[in-house]
Amino acid sequence: MKFGLDSTPRRIALAIGISLLLHGLMLWGPEIRLPSFRPALPTLTAKLEALPAEAVKPKPRHKPSPSAQPPVSAAPAASPQPDVAQAASAAVAASAPAATETIASATDHAAKRPPLPQHAQLTFAINKGTSNFRVGEAIHTLEIKAGRYVLKSATTTVGLARLFKSYELDQYSNGSYDKDGLHPELFTEERIEKVATQRNAVELDRTAQQARFSNGIEMELPPDTQDILSVLYQFPPLARAETTAVSVCNGKKIEQYQFAVFVNETIDTPLGKLLTVHLRKIHGPDEEGLEIWLAREYRLFPVKMRFLERNGDITGEAVITDIRVSEEQGARSDAVN
Repeated sequence: MKFGLDSTPRRIALAIGISLLLHGLMLWGPEIRLPSFRPALPTLTAKLEALPAEAVKPKPRHKPSPSAQPPVSAAPAASPQPDVAQAASAAVAASAPAATETIASATDHAAKRPPLPQHAQLTFAINKGTSNFRVGEAIHTLEIKAGRYVLKSATTTVGLARLFKSYELDQYSNGSYDKDGLHPELFTEERIEKVATQRNAVELDRTAQQARFSNGIEMELPPDTQDILSVLYQFPPLARAETTAVSVCNGKKIEQYQFAVFVNETIDTPLGKLLTVHLRKIHGPDEEGLEIWLAREYRLFPVKMRFLERNGDITGEAVITDIRVSEEQGARSDAVN
């Protein structure tokens, strides 16, 4: 069998071809990446959760009024003997811890938020107004390990919208995590646009009860303050509540947010119909509005956010498209089943 290499020109051409192939492997071989086989986070299974609630304290027992006794015209009543008075005092003292135990028991069994997973990734489509015209994407990632958490959000314009306006928003929240949830200690935010980049940061010192901003301003830190990112995963008790309040830091200031609470509202999403808790920020006529929907079947994760201008116009919505978690059993010991 002949390969047609009997002529000198053909042998030279083959040698040149092999040489080019070898040089190509040397130049671009290191850039070749084999596909990664690291498993992706599994999707979160739907499971209806009880809403977190404040402890219900038992109503105080009313002491029954003594029954009327017929008047006695005989000798005056004798004063109680010392041993009888001591016994009565001992009975009252013995009954006090029982009431305390009842209240403590009610507190211990108060419904808490479902436990956060150790790893989570939520993907949102950013739509213009209330339409399905997609202008951006936001990805939230949560990592919890050894009593600490890191929560990140990366938002960017996509598609045709990116051709007209390039925009990126990176948010970072870091702090401690225990059975009561997230306790942010540092929040940073970076906005990147074509014309400029804006950065804000705040340190939340819970020991000193001080908030220290990157612009040098310091102010008192209200208890249980959340940042604008962590609050989506750490709302106060919602059951049996028509309104709820939370202190929120956006990197530049701390504000008290009041939300109206609407339980059991069903919404349509790319994941299907979801049963949610709808939170609507109560705001003045010249303030920006915010609405948040938390999915009851999905760990009370945020599944929809709506942003409103000062004039009431809806500027955009973030709608969940994917939820993935792993190692679902987080650090909390008060999971709601």
